[in-house]
Amino acid sequence: MKKVAIILVSLLAFIAFAKPVNLNTVTFRDLASFEYLPDPPEENGKVKKGDKEYLKSVIPENVLGLNGKSVEIAGYMMPLSITGDKVREFLLLPNTMACCYGMMPGYNEFIFVKMPSGAGMLENIPIRVYGRLSIEETWDDGFFSHLYYMKGSRVEIGHGSSVNLPPLLEDIIE
Repeated sequence: MKKVAIILVSLLAFIAFAKPVNLNTVTFRDLASFEYLPDPPEENGKVKKGDKEYLKSVIPENVLGLNGKSVEIAGYMMPLSITGDKVREFLLLPNTMACCYGMMPGYNEFIFVKMPSGAGMLENIPIRVYGRLSIEETWDDGFFSHLYYMKGSRVEIGHGSSVNLPPLLEDIIE
């Protein structure tokens, strides 16, 4: 009986420390909860608009408060950079509409994710990504790159309930 109690206490301690305490669960509904239409910068090259006052003027406080935080978010992977069998960079999208039907998401409806150690190829499969979220409007030679960036630490298969499933065909045709 004593051994069972020790094992149970050890298991509970492991579970308690397995998930970071300050991890924020975020959804694309949160990130895209506002209208966001960025203006291209006047200069060329790589431009990051990370000025706090500028960001406050275009992004709601509840979303801007996620900047620099450890988060988990569910979505779908659109690979951008692959090395061997590992995806190093990808877009995390709320649904598969961009991958399958060419309907690109809004400016605040995707996250540019870099995985330093890479992730397995998981296209068209619901996933959950963990990492540190950064918010800064980024342009590359006059083209919008991203608003949300995540340095990913882990990718898991599965989504819970926060992934937006593709809309029905009737909703698209409207």
